[in-house]
Amino acid sequence: MKKKVIAGLLLSSCVLGVAMPAFAQDGTEADSQQTIDGENSAEIEVNGTLGADNTDPGATITEGDDNWINVTVPTKTIFYNTAKDPVIKSPDYKITNNSGRPVSVSLERFENDDTNTSLTLPSSYSLNLQVEGKQPISNIATSNTSTDFTTSTPLIDLANKDGRMALADEVDASSNVATFKYTGTATATTQVQPKYTMTLKFDAVAW
Repeated sequence: MKKKVIAGLLLSSCVLGVAMPAFAQDGTEADSQQTIDGENSAEIEVNGTLGADNTDPGATITEGDDNWINVTVPTKTIFYNTAKDPVIKSPDYKITNNSGRPVSVSLERFENDDTNTSLTLPSSYSLNLQVEGKQPISNIATSNTSTDFTTSTPLIDLANKDGRMALADEVDASSNVATFKYTGTATATTQVQPKYTMTLKFDAVAW
């Protein structure tokens, strides 16, 4: 008798397991479909979200959508050297991903300001962008002020705000922050102040 009861329970479990729908991370049924055969109507459940929070990994935002992007960057940055020292220096700046999804960061453009055309920049001038732990991007600006750096170049992939590159990853608290600075050289005997606009591109990474 006990064997029959156990077998019945196992069978019930199997049946229930087959009947259970699969749920996506946003709480909706994953790839749930229904076939209407011999009927003239269908009922479809509709679940809405207003004011979705893109810092919440469980938010109901389409994977890869730009609405996932929530990144903090500086509004202004500087670089400098002195007449005595040709090495270009800068403070360290941070890019922080506040989103519930990882974000890929690229250098989209590094454009000359119109005022640069009236400047005489040192012939030895070369400016680089250095993201900590990555190979520097060389010559984003040089003495040739008529040329803008316009090649989209990957900089770094940032984990989500919890430090995860994927849902199952262990938390790495610092992996949602990147540090960058400017490096390079220029032999300047008089002070000149070139200006640029740097454009960073962000792409939400799907889980």
